[in-house]
Amino acid sequence: MLRRKMLIGLSLFALLLPSAALAKPAKKEIYQAPADVIEKIKAEGMGDNSQVMNTMSYLADVIGGRLTNSPSMKRANEWTRDTMAKWGMQNAHLESWGPFGRGWALKEYSAQVSGPQAFPVIAFPKAWSPSTKGTITGDVVVLTYKTEADLAKYKGKLKNAIVFVSNPRNIEADFDGMGSRFSDSQLLDMANAPDPARNQRGGGFNLTPERIKQILESRALMMKAL
Repeated sequence: MLRRKMLIGLSLFALLLPSAALAKPAKKEIYQAPADVIEKIKAEGMGDNSQVMNTMSYLADVIGGRLTNSPSMKRANEWTRDTMAKWGMQNAHLESWGPFGRGWALKEYSAQVSGPQAFPVIAFPKAWSPSTKGTITGDVVVLTYKTEADLAKYKGKLKNAIVFVSNPRNIEADFDGMGSRFSDSQLLDMANAPDPARNQRGGGFNLTPERIKQILESRALMMKAL
């Protein structure tokens, strides 16, 4: 009886084995695009028909900087949609999102030292800062402080003054040209550079705990000065 059961089991196994072999999926072949198609795509994107520089120039030079929900952002979005539709892209449209809040745009701003020697000041308002009621003039005061006690000596002396709260930075003279051409060896090193995504997060700053503490303390004092 035992031998008979073993024979039946072996027979069933032999019958199922071909079925299992037939059920094994075939090896998936990797599609190889024709070389002429690849060359046409490269020529379209990197040749005379490329629109990369035209697109970047219009967004960066014509429309310029654009904060979230600002009129310039709306203009850039609409231009991008219309340009894609002009290229033949179907269903190019904008989609709403939010809520975000009010936008902000810089309409007009200039700063200048009026005396004793007049010269322009390169500066910009902080985003989302309120407008001024016309031209503002006043004496310039540079806060010199390292501790909260240093701020106390300015109490009652800053009314109607234009106050610089950040510590001055040492800016070294730059005698190099605005643009420089990479050599072949430099381009090769850039092409063979490791994947930046694999680098440790924040590895380029190398801030020590002491430096981080100094930055936080300096910022806290600056906020109190404001």
